Amino acid sequence: MTDEIESVYLGVEYLGVEIGKSNPLSKKTSVTFDDLAGMSFLVVQDTGPWQAIVENNIPDAAFLYQADLDAMSEISRNSKFPYFFSNLSLVSSATIERSDGGERVAVPIDDPRNRLEFYGSYLKGNRKLVQPLLKEINKIWPQN
Repeated sequence: MTDEIESVYLGVEYLGVEIGKSNPLSKKTSVTFDDLAGMSFLVVQDTGPWQAIVENNIPDAAFLYQADLDAMSEISRNSKFPYFFSNLSLVSSATIERSDGGERVAVPIDDPRNRLEFYGSYLKGNRKLVQPLLKEINKIWPQN
């Protein structure tokens, strides 16, 4: 907030992990970043701040980055590598396609370091135009 800019809270993004059914962690109701230590993950390239968050908080993990979503889907369908999803990506066709097949279980990551808060900022002079849109985004923001 400044004299010219204000913000509206939109919601929180957090990660979960799709883990193969044969992995003991798939039986848990949630995991922490520390529970994921030493594992190798298939990861979509260019995940913004999430890249640093997972790299800095999952000890001794390996991250196999994929820039091409089609390649990511193909590798995930034909391998046992776990991969991340977010509450915002759960409804995307790419995430749904990767999840198809039922060989993995979606497990929430319950860790205080696993959250990004989003705000929509705008010039106060544009409040009447922008604020209704941001309030609608907040209403439909995925809660889980």
